Amino acid sequence: MSGKKKYLFCFTYAGGAASFFDPLKPYLAPSIELAGLEYAGHGKRMKEPFYRNFRELADDMYPRICAALNDRQEPYALMGYSMGSISVVEILKKILEEGEMPLPVHVFLAAHEPHTKSELQGFSSGELDDIVRERTVRFGGVPEALVNNRSFWRLYLPVYRADYSMIGEYDFADLDLQTEIPVTVFYSGEDTPLADMEQWKRYFVGESEFLRFSGNHFFMQQNCREIAKHINKCMRGRL
Repeated sequence: MSGKKKYLFCFTYAGGAASFFDPLKPYLAPSIELAGLEYAGHGKRMKEPFYRNFRELADDMYPRICAALNDRQEPYALMGYSMGSISVVEILKKILEEGEMPLPVHVFLAAHEPHTKSELQGFSSGELDDIVRERTVRFGGVPEALVNNRSFWRLYLPVYRADYSMIGEYDFADLDLQTEIPVTVFYSGEDTPLADMEQWKRYFVGESEFLRFSGNHFFMQQNCREIAKHINKCMRGRL
C-alpha cells in the first residue's frame, strides 16, 4: 500500500456545514485526510454571500482543492452528500475543463439521484420558505426540539432557501459529463429507490457500485463506520 497521504474532499447537503462529515474521521484509515470544504454563507463562512448557482460554487471550490493539494500530486477523492452530489459533479466538470490537476481516484455520491427538482421551481419567496421548512423537517434535517424554534429558522432559513433555490434551478439535462472515474453511490431505499440512483451510470460510465443502507435521508449518521469502511477499501484499491 502506498505511503502517500490521501485526501477526501467532502461537500455537504443543503443548509449543512462541513462539520457534517466529522463523524467519519475516527473510522477512516490513518492515511486518509478528510477535508470538508465549507460553502460560502454556511458554517464558518456564514458571513459570506451565497452562491447564485452551482457554477459559482465550483469556481469557488476548485482553487481551494488546488491549494489543499499544493502541487504535491497526492491522490484524492471527492464525496458529495445530497446537494453535495451536484456540487461534486460540477467541481469534477471544472477539474476536467481546466486540465491542471490529476483526476480524483474515486467519486462518492450519497442521498441524491440525478433528477431535476422541478417541484422547487416557480414559487414566491414565502411559498418557497414553507416548502423548505416542510422538506427539511421531513428529511430529518432538523432536530425535533428545533422544529418550531423561531430563532433557529430566523438564522438558518436563508441558508436553506439559497441552497434549495440552486437545486431547483439545476437541470440534469444540461449536465455534460461522462467519465470513467469509478463511482460509489450510497443510498437509503426508504429515501430513494435504487432504480433512480442507478441513473448516475449515465454520467459515470466506468466501474460503479450502489450500496444500500437503512434510515432516512441522513442515513450516514447511523452508518458512519460502514460507510468509512467502504471509503477505505475503495481508496486503498485505487492507489
